[in-house]
Amino acid sequence: MNELHWYIACTRSCQDRNVAEALSARGLQTYVAIRREVRQWSDRKKLVDRLLIPRIVFVRCTEVERRNSLSEIPYLTHYLSEKPGSYKPAVVPDSQMEDFIAMVGSVNGEVTLTDRPLRPGDMVRVKTGALEGRIVELVSIDGKDCLAVRLPLLGAACIQIDRNSVELLQKREK
Repeated sequence: MNELHWYIACTRSCQDRNVAEALSARGLQTYVAIRREVRQWSDRKKLVDRLLIPRIVFVRCTEVERRNSLSEIPYLTHYLSEKPGSYKPAVVPDSQMEDFIAMVGSVNGEVTLTDRPLRPGDMVRVKTGALEGRIVELVSIDGKDCLAVRLPLLGAACIQIDRNSVELLQKREK
């Protein structure tokens, strides 16, 4: 029960950063998926922060800390469960969380989230870029090659890649 796990906290609208700050102030590790992007208006360009998953904060803590945070943190509404109607909280494995954080932090391409069920694809090792050395899944979305990091209950985070930047590890079984 004292093991640290990544949990998926849900917040009220526009309170992601406030909840993350409150959890961090209690000594918990948090992650809010934010990308810095250049937005174009008719008269100017501006660098803005974009939330990839609105109303979601990833929290690394113990089960006891997770339960206590529900009553102590304003605007924290609940934690996602493994299944609808279940009281067992969803846990994101450390390796998937590390891959997701690296993907969001990479400067190569736009990160998109899909809740479509993805068929298991070829497992590949990334040879170049911010995800270098990581083993992830190669998928095709809308005819484009993408790397996918699956996140329980949220679908998968995907980033477009060049096939030459990966090496095949495991072929998908038909």
